[in-house]
Amino acid sequence: MRTRVWLFALICLVAVAVVGAAVARALLTQRADRHATATPDAARILGVPPDRPFVMFVSLDPNAGWKQIALAPLASPDGRRYTADMVCERVYFAGSRGVCLFTRETLLPVYYARIFNERFESLSEIPLTGPPSRARVSPDGRRAAITVFEQGHSYAETGFSTRTTLVDTMSGTSLGDLEQFAVWRDGRRFQARDFNFWGVSFARDGNRFFATLSSGGVPYLVEGHVDRREVRVLHPGVECPSLSPDNTRVAFKRMIRHESGSEWQLWLLDLSTLSERPVAGETRNIDDQVDWLDDTHLVYHFPSTDGNNVWVVSTDEGQPPQRFIHEAFSPAVVR
Repeated sequence: MRTRVWLFALICLVAVAVVGAAVARALLTQRADRHATATPDAARILGVPPDRPFVMFVSLDPNAGWKQIALAPLASPDGRRYTADMVCERVYFAGSRGVCLFTRETLLPVYYARIFNERFESLSEIPLTGPPSRARVSPDGRRAAITVFEQGHSYAETGFSTRTTLVDTMSGTSLGDLEQFAVWRDGRRFQARDFNFWGVSFARDGNRFFATLSSGGVPYLVEGHVDRREVRVLHPGVECPSLSPDNTRVAFKRMIRHESGSEWQLWLLDLSTLSERPVAGETRNIDDQVDWLDDTHLVYHFPSTDGNNVWVVSTDEGQPPQRFIHEAFSPAVVR
């Protein structure tokens, strides 16, 4: 009898959890639908995609394509935007290929990466093992890197786990998880059970890349080679690297700890000398993988009192950042 009572109680608890999850999912979906069905403001929408160069991003404006891919000319990035009929949580585009990370809202969320072309046609879909985090495409468009969380919900949490996968965008097939690559440090094989990779940034040749490898609580900048399936540890204290268009510098975020807490600040690393310095103009807590507008300016997301905006800051002048695009996320400069 006691066993039956416990079994009945367990069944009731499971039923309550399932119903609660279903209600929560329905409320979230309903909330998203309200944004998605907002009447577009024609004054904010471009009728045709802009010519290159342009910036691609995820629109967070409910009146101009909520969570849809959006494009704006670099000459007027905060003006009218073209929106594509594709909803993403993270997007990136280079060459002739893009990658869109998204969630299918079911009783339990299911995560995917979609590879698409210049006409926003879906070419392939790749199941993901966790919530979307970072995405990059090589400058020639033939490879993509996708990072997801497998535990936890942000890089600020203790004990988070990530998975970073490289993808052949032409065939839609996986090139492997970075944890399968050989890792070298100071000329010796480096192996540990706590490896986590994230924040890939490709060089111009589409083969060489930079990324963060975390082990023992230390985030390292690593340089990798897709074809050789190996990475080499270069420098400590680097998270979410982004390689400059001239392939000479890496912009990254660094965790700065204070008595009152901790925050990320933007820094620069010269690859020829491994000398580093902070980006003087930006002193706020930036939790993003930046992109380069050109060889001397960075663009990135930062939520502030006037909205979820993309900002631009000079790497050299020390001037304060300026708003680049209002109500936008995940910027990718397409040249």
